[in-house]
Amino acid sequence: MVLTGARQTGKTTLARDLLPSPEIPPILYITLDDPDERRRLLDDPVRRLDHPDRLVVLDEVQKAPALLDAVKLLADRNGAHRFLLLGSSQILLLQKVRETLAGRVTVLELWPLALAEKVEAAEAPAPALSLIWDQGEEALRQLRDSSPSADIARVWRGIAEDHLQWGGYPALAAIPPSERAVWLRDFRRTYLERDLADLGRVADLDQFASAQDLLAARTGQILSYSEVARELGVAQNTVKRYIRFLEISYQVYLLRPLLPTAARLVKSPKLYWTDPGLVRVLSDRLGETNGALFETAVVDELLRWASWQGAPPRLHFFRTYTGREVDVMLSDATRLLAIEVRAGRYVDRRTVRTLRDALEAVRWPRDARVLWRLGIVVTRGRDVDEVEPGIWEVPFERLFGPGTYRTHPGTGSDGSTGATGTAPYPVR
Repeated sequence: MVLTGARQTGKTTLARDLLPSPEIPPILYITLDDPDERRRLLDDPVRRLDHPDRLVVLDEVQKAPALLDAVKLLADRNGAHRFLLLGSSQILLLQKVRETLAGRVTVLELWPLALAEKVEAAEAPAPALSLIWDQGEEALRQLRDSSPSADIARVWRGIAEDHLQWGGYPALAAIPPSERAVWLRDFRRTYLERDLADLGRVADLDQFASAQDLLAARTGQILSYSEVARELGVAQNTVKRYIRFLEISYQVYLLRPLLPTAARLVKSPKLYWTDPGLVRVLSDRLGETNGALFETAVVDELLRWASWQGAPPRLHFFRTYTGREVDVMLSDATRLLAIEVRAGRYVDRRTVRTLRDALEAVRWPRDARVLWRLGIVVTRGRDVDEVEPGIWEVPFERLFGPGTYRTHPGTGSDGSTGATGTAPYPVR
């Protein structure tokens, strides 16, 4: 199994500190950040990794991709060897995985924390989106009819506002808000110094950092390579290479357009940064929540949610050359969920009309068994409500927060409800 993702998302913590481990024999954890350990392993990899009775964890495995030949040899020997490979990016790791471990490996991606994961409970509730995807409109009716108490709603609005401002990197939970921007800037510098050093293909780090800042200002927009290249003063191929590096290191995500419809559509992707806190720091927009930043946070939540699904839905956006656009379309063979993002508290009729047109424009195969088509407008409002048949408005914290609540979250000795991000949280 390969566990990959951006730096500081918790891969090492999960494998070293949280993974259930038998006392005898214990998990064998090896970090390839240690150059001495790396050299010893490479001198005799088969013998040093030959532990059929233990789970062998190799951290930062992209630093020694030659070890994967030994992993393949041992995995094929008798089926008793088990390996967990951790890598901070796909830069070198996944290419080697595809070449060497094809058919033998499962790849999991670990994103920064989602809103629903910020629940201090032994059993965190599934986000409402999971119930909607499983049950369709019935789940939306239940969500509308089971509004949380005022105390719980206040707790989740506080958690959601903090999440929108600072994002989901786990280390930030223990850092005072006044110091979080410093941590995120240090994270950016570490990325430049370490992940790009793994690549060894970026000669001008200052130019790459300028590209990061420029792209952060364009989160949530249609990507124009020529426009970015012109502003940076570099060739389009250089911009494409930079964006590819940011993609494979989980810094940005390119949302592709939904093409098989009756409308004439835009074919360029939209670019999103994968953490709302990081993009605020890079674009110098701390304290601001405009439409593009709110849309980025929603897409980030959808990426995390999709990574948990056994059969992840397809994620696209819908935009015609005449300007009609729906921010995200989730679909599989039987379901279509169109999601429009509005940073205000209310839904206008034009948004509803655009959602309706997009839902009707999608063409299904004649033999498809369509369960439902629904539209959701994600807002910063307070209430879940049906705007018109098949179109609903849902607040950000209700869609991505828990689908079910206790009657009351409880209070501390001072009467507080935990709205500042401390327990007790609402749980199922």
